[in-house]
Amino acid sequence: MTDNPPIHFSIQMPLAESASAWASKIRRAEDLGFYSVSVPDHLGPSLPQLAPLVALAHAAATTTRLRLAITVLDNDFRHPVMVAKEVATLDLLSEGRVDLGMGAGWLEEDYTRTGVATWDAPGVRVGRLIESVALLRELLTGETVKFKGDHYTVDDFQSYPRPLQSPIPLMIGARGKRMLSFAARKAQIISILAAPSEGGNRLAGFQQQLRWIEEAGGRERDDLLLGIRIHMGQVAAVGQSGQEVAETYARRTGTPVEDVLASPFVVAGDLPMIRDHLVEVAETYGTRYMTVSEELAWGIAPIVAELAG
Repeated sequence: MTDNPPIHFSIQMPLAESASAWASKIRRAEDLGFYSVSVPDHLGPSLPQLAPLVALAHAAATTTRLRLAITVLDNDFRHPVMVAKEVATLDLLSEGRVDLGMGAGWLEEDYTRTGVATWDAPGVRVGRLIESVALLRELLTGETVKFKGDHYTVDDFQSYPRPLQSPIPLMIGARGKRMLSFAARKAQIISILAAPSEGGNRLAGFQQQLRWIEEAGGRERDDLLLGIRIHMGQVAAVGQSGQEVAETYARRTGTPVEDVLASPFVVAGDLPMIRDHLVEVAETYGTRYMTVSEELAWGIAPIVAELAG
């Protein structure tokens, strides 16, 4: 066990080839001590994956402790009234285990190849998300809602069912200033995505993101859980040294090895190196909700239960 405050590890699992395979992975994640299972939300063919709310409903029936994280719902795919109803139902039937992740959408083909929504400018999509979150907060109280905004209008409507959690933790996945500032004020969990200009491998972009959160008051909140999205890296195989793995990964990605070893968005090395790195990142930056891609997550599983406390 560790004396440090716990780190919440979420394993992001987008797909499975059958119900039995999905159930097996879900039970394995719970048994290994993961805090939550995360399912993303994309339609485009370049990222094939299960429908998140349906997959998480199955996971709810398969587990008793594992939290159910949506990482993250694209706000433009569903009207907030439908999101409120479906998420509240999932929360009720899972006995209060939902983390509601919301985002403004980033994959253009989700829009242009499906016609499900218009691919508007980023500022428009973010504006819709901000308004949607405000409406969702009201709908999820179970009280009668009258709401009129630039994008959504609800007239004397009461959503059913009422969720078990009050409130359902809101997770915002973001990398830019406007979204991170909004999340710092309104979310319970922030999942910071690597700044594109930094490639996830240098600290300058991440430190700027943390300053935006601090400037918006996020650091003053004791109810805000700061997180990062880890989707890059390599875990040493039997017989490999941690340094060798880090150097191999650095060459493959064209990244200086010192940047690989310092990046909060990358895990590379053997398990002792990765454990120390994750603890250092959590202690230095206060990031205690780490969403890890499935392959990497299974690789670091031996240290998950320890760091989760």
